[in-house]
Amino acid sequence: MKKLVVFDVDGTILDSLSVFRRVLMEYSAEQGLPEPCFHSIMTGYGEPHAHDFKWGVSREKQVEHLYAAYRISDALGKSGKPEYMPQLYAGVREGLEHLQDLGYTLALVTSKPEDPLLHTLEHCRVTHMFAGIRHGNDEQRRGEKEKPHPDQLVSLIKELSFHPEESVMIGDTTMDMLMGRGAKTQTMGVTWGAHRRDLLADAGAHHIVERHFDDVPLTVKKIFS
Repeated sequence: MKKLVVFDVDGTILDSLSVFRRVLMEYSAEQGLPEPCFHSIMTGYGEPHAHDFKWGVSREKQVEHLYAAYRISDALGKSGKPEYMPQLYAGVREGLEHLQDLGYTLALVTSKPEDPLLHTLEHCRVTHMFAGIRHGNDEQRRGEKEKPHPDQLVSLIKELSFHPEESVMIGDTTMDMLMGRGAKTQTMGVTWGAHRRDLLADAGAHHIVERHFDDVPLTVKKIFS
């Protein structure tokens, strides 16, 4: 029986964090702010009110600045300027093609808004690989709660006619792992994105891949063997 492999996007298949860091530092300079602690932002952006990013302003203002920087980064990602165009991590295209060749169905669940997401997927020429997508606009469009709530993953699994035990959620953050756990799927954390191995493990990752995307298809095959 075929299985479902669901990916997060930023920090999992797309090397967007280096681009976001560039945007964040440029934004801080333009706003007259000190450079924020990028490590703290990567650790705590899922709960920004609960973390101090050492940005020289209140936590409430930090959140405003963080989301402003996200919007700028998304807009610049469609500008055509190479330095602002995130690329797939090494081995991702080949890994996705290999999983497809083996008969797996591929899908995405991401907090990225629809417009920059679709633009980036087209730019990277991978749109056709994914049978289903959930994105940041689905909270309003479908009434589905975003990560770490399992809503989007649960509805995607049902839409594609799978069961949770036939599915694996792959991502770089604790939110991805908690979403997968909540949806009762297998979970795979990757450590080249936002969160460290220990954070992924504490959030319930069943499997953790640390070296290279080449290890993702190998781990998927082991999960469903």
